[in-house]
Amino acid sequence: MRVLRVVLIGIVGGALALVVAALLMAPRSEQAAPTSNPTAATAPEILPGTLLERRRGFLTPAVPDKFDYTPSAEIARQSTGYQSDGLSWHALVPPGDAPAPVVVLLHGANRDGLSMLDMWQRVGRTRSVVLIAPDAPGKTWAAQDITAPRIAAMLDTVAATRPIDRAHVYLFGHSAGARYAAFLVNRGIGPWRAAALHGGYGPADQYRPAPGARPLRLYLGERDHIFSVEGAQAAAAALVAAGHDMELHLIPDHTHWFYEIGPNLAADAWGWFDRLDDPS
Repeated sequence: MRVLRVVLIGIVGGALALVVAALLMAPRSEQAAPTSNPTAATAPEILPGTLLERRRGFLTPAVPDKFDYTPSAEIARQSTGYQSDGLSWHALVPPGDAPAPVVVLLHGANRDGLSMLDMWQRVGRTRSVVLIAPDAPGKTWAAQDITAPRIAAMLDTVAATRPIDRAHVYLFGHSAGARYAAFLVNRGIGPWRAAALHGGYGPADQYRPAPGARPLRLYLGERDHIFSVEGAQAAAAALVAAGHDMELHLIPDHTHWFYEIGPNLAADAWGWFDRLDDPS
């Protein structure tokens, strides 16, 4: 029995020794390997935004006698032209000493900033809103036209005339300006609190996940012959997937023509901007 006990102890001890040796000799690659991208674990998760689609029949404008528009002589007289950081732009600054909110306005192709100031001037004066409207360097907007330094230069110039509320700077664009505005907001270029768009959006595959995504509202005529409702819905879905809260407002019997609906649309867009901080 004593011999058997010695043999069993020897067998067990040998097995344990083999296990310990195997563990010590195991290649390190079999241990838990770090992720191939060490930053992946800390990258912020982009949650989808919300989507609201509505029909806004009361915004439907009258059909004009002719589709012809030039900025009013009044807006040309009362606005101020500037040039800073290589960009020409116009501003309408209402009188007052309190810090004012700001709306930056981006025009459509073959137009200029004065056309946007003309549409928004009533809001600017009645709601004490500073309006800034740059001119595209070319016939339409290119990706490099609006940069963070150019935005800062415009805001700093206006702030020397009247205090501005830098926490409430908004963006509005029409047509090509709307398409460009959505790009700027999605890329995080600028201090925008939110953006409203009319008659324009970019391709759905243009939009990227956006940390801190800002809300957008798109107005589109159901009879717009340049930008379709289906395309707007696809772009809205892509922006929502990128993290933006998105509203799509479809206007029955409205076309792409901005200059009949412009003042009422400006008032509606400003009402939305102004309510964004209202918890109710």
